[in-house]
Amino acid sequence: MLKKLQTYLLFGNTFCGIEHNNKQTIEAVLLQKKSNEIIIKDSFVTTTVEEIAEKLPKKQHVFLVLNNDDVLSKFVQSTEKESNRLLFEAFPNLKINDFYYEIDSQGSFHNIAICRKSIVDKLIASYKIQQITIIGFSLGNTMTSFVNDFIEESNYYTSNALLTQENEAITEIQLIENPPNKTHTINGLEVKSSQLLSFSGVLSHILQSKTTVSNFEEKETELVTNFKQQRFFSQFSMFGLGFVLFLLLINFFVFNSYYSTVEEMKQTAAVNSNQKEKLLTLKTLVEQKQKTVDDILKKSSSKSSYYIDAIATSLPNTLQLSALKYQPLTKRIKKNNPIQLKKEELIISGISTDSDLFSDWIQKIESLDWVVAVTVADYGAVSKNNSEFTLKIELSDE
Repeated sequence: MLKKLQTYLLFGNTFCGIEHNNKQTIEAVLLQKKSNEIIIKDSFVTTTVEEIAEKLPKKQHVFLVLNNDDVLSKFVQSTEKESNRLLFEAFPNLKINDFYYEIDSQGSFHNIAICRKSIVDKLIASYKIQQITIIGFSLGNTMTSFVNDFIEESNYYTSNALLTQENEAITEIQLIENPPNKTHTINGLEVKSSQLLSFSGVLSHILQSKTTVSNFEEKETELVTNFKQQRFFSQFSMFGLGFVLFLLLINFFVFNSYYSTVEEMKQTAAVNSNQKEKLLTLKTLVEQKQKTVDDILKKSSSKSSYYIDAIATSLPNTLQLSALKYQPLTKRIKKNNPIQLKKEELIISGISTDSDLFSDWIQKIESLDWVVAVTVADYGAVSKNNSEFTLKIELSDE
């Protein structure tokens, strides 16, 4: 369960697959993970990387499928199993160090695709300029092996090919121009044939399963590592900035408190009737504000007690709460301004010694009638068995 949480914090719940095909178009599919299912969130077609960047969420990670004229593909039938020998059987004069290759083998049938490394690396760099991170890629029609078992038809199309399968194995691939754009049902999802490769690519990344053989595993590992570092730096920078602002705010309050104390001492030393009147006025103002605070607390006391009792009842022995804030302040309290609260929100912090029970506890909270949503705002290990967490609970206003 902890691994799933780490994956969510790293990749989120939205995944994207993109295919560059022979029509000089870019087919994109956005998938979203919801609980234990995957849905198609969106799909679109563009012609440039810049247009893709405008349509995708900011800093979206992408699985890339290169399937245009820069990719050479051959479908061969051979009893050979060794990758290099299959490559030279398909491309006898190939300078293997200059090319990325990917092979999908199904019995004695082999789909082999190659592309120059410089072309792939240049395309990845063009996405990086647009703040889109490539975390994996595939060549030609090799990714069809990932969804072949879900397609019942003996013949089906991709963006540039007609594939024939027998006994759940691809036995023939014919490259064609302008294939019909049919719709396939894959595990309950309707996928157009023009987007079959981009769908297969991103699905293989989500499930962390790849059936092909290639010489760019190290390149993909490098891409994922760079993405993790960028993600960590981005999140750490936001946290660091927030922490600095928090320290400045604390420093301001401390300074303001000392300053007020000194001023009060000066006023006391030179007290007169006018100063006494001001002190009485100030006292009245404080009493008014205190009354306002008391009214707010009185109004929310019944609800807060109910919520806290419910959460305490559901709390497992492996969790220890360190903080609980009901309707926290949204802004610093200012003179002559109303107090602004984050209504219908509850913030809980604490320490967990069991990630599975922690996840079960979150599900219990989510099932409560008065809970709208639960967000893990922070989760991180502080020791071998202990992890600190912070939850934001959105409450129903009914």
